[in-house]
Amino acid sequence: MTEFNSLSMTPFDSLPDKKRVWPAAPNSHEEGLGRLSLLTPEIVASAAQSCIKTGVRVSLNWDMRKLESANFNRAPSQHHIISLLNGTAFDDVYIFNPQQSSQWDGLRHYSAPFPTPQDPSRRLFYGGVTAAEISDRSNHRIGMQHWAKEGICGRGVLLDYAAWAERNGVKYSAFSNHAVPLRALKQIADEAGIVFARGDILFVRIGVTNEWDTHMSPADKLAYGRQSRPQHAGVEGTEEMLRWIWDEGFAAVAGDSISFEVRPQQDSYETEDGREVPGLGMHEYLIAGWGLPVGELFDLEELSKTCQRLGRWEFFVSSAPLNMPGGVSSPPNCLAIF
Repeated sequence: MTEFNSLSMTPFDSLPDKKRVWPAAPNSHEEGLGRLSLLTPEIVASAAQSCIKTGVRVSLNWDMRKLESANFNRAPSQHHIISLLNGTAFDDVYIFNPQQSSQWDGLRHYSAPFPTPQDPSRRLFYGGVTAAEISDRSNHRIGMQHWAKEGICGRGVLLDYAAWAERNGVKYSAFSNHAVPLRALKQIADEAGIVFARGDILFVRIGVTNEWDTHMSPADKLAYGRQSRPQHAGVEGTEEMLRWIWDEGFAAVAGDSISFEVRPQQDSYETEDGREVPGLGMHEYLIAGWGLPVGELFDLEELSKTCQRLGRWEFFVSSAPLNMPGGVSSPPNCLAIF
C-alpha cells in the first residue's frame, strides 16, 4: 500500500498530524484529488449497482441567482443573452461567483494557520500551497481541474436534520448560530437504518435554502447580506465531529448551509454528558488539512421529499465540477439518482 493510500486509511487518533494530511507528491494529480482518492472505480461501481434502482433523478443545484444578497461583497450573478446573426441564433454570457449559490469549496478556497517564529501569521493551503502560488495565474497546483477530470461520483447519504428537528420539537432559525450536534446526526442515521461505507458522500439538510426562499422578505435578505459577521446554522465545529467525518471515511461532505459548519465559530460546545469541549474551525481541517470537498448551499428540498417518499436515504451522486485549471470553487452540477 502506498503512503498516499495508507495515510487515508489511518484512524483519526493515529494521524501523525491531524491538521496536515498531505501524503501525495507536490504538484501531482493525487495531491489535487485530496480526499477524493477514496472514490476508486470499485467504490463508484458498487455505489451505482446498489443505489440506482428506479432512475428517479433529483437536481441538487440551487437557482444560480441566489443568494440575491450575499455577504462579504459577493456580487449577484449576471446572465446576458447575446443575439447573433440578426436573431438567427443566441449565445449567453455568465458572470458569477460560485460561492454565492450551490458550490463545492475547492482546495484553493481556504487556508489554515501554520505559524513560524519568523512568520507568526503564516497560513498555508492544502499541501503547503501558499497564497502567492494561488495568485500566480500560471500556477494551477491543487486547482479544480483535478476534480473535474473524474467528477465527484459515488454513494450519497442524506441526514435530514431539518425534518428530524421538526419531528422532535427542536425550533431554530437557519440564520442563527444554531449548531447541529454530532449526537443528533448519529441518531438520524440510526433511525433511518443508515450504515455508512468508506467513500460515502455525506449530505446534511439544515433548512437554509428553504428559509431563504419561503420565509425571508427582500428586506430581510438585504439586511442579512449587509451583515459583516453573519450567523447561520451548521454542524458543530468540534474534534468529535472531525473524528467522525474522518473515521467514517467520507470522501466529501455537503449541506444546504452557507459554510457547512455553524457560523460564527463558537468557543465551546456542550457534549451529551454535559462536558464543555473547545470549538474549532472545520474548514481549516477539512479543506486545508485533509483536502476534503465541502459543498455548500446545495438545494436539498426536493431530495428530502424524494427520500421520504421512497423510504430511501441513499442515492448515487453524479457531480461534474467545472474544468477550470487553477479554479478555487465550482458549481456542483450535481444529480442524485435513485
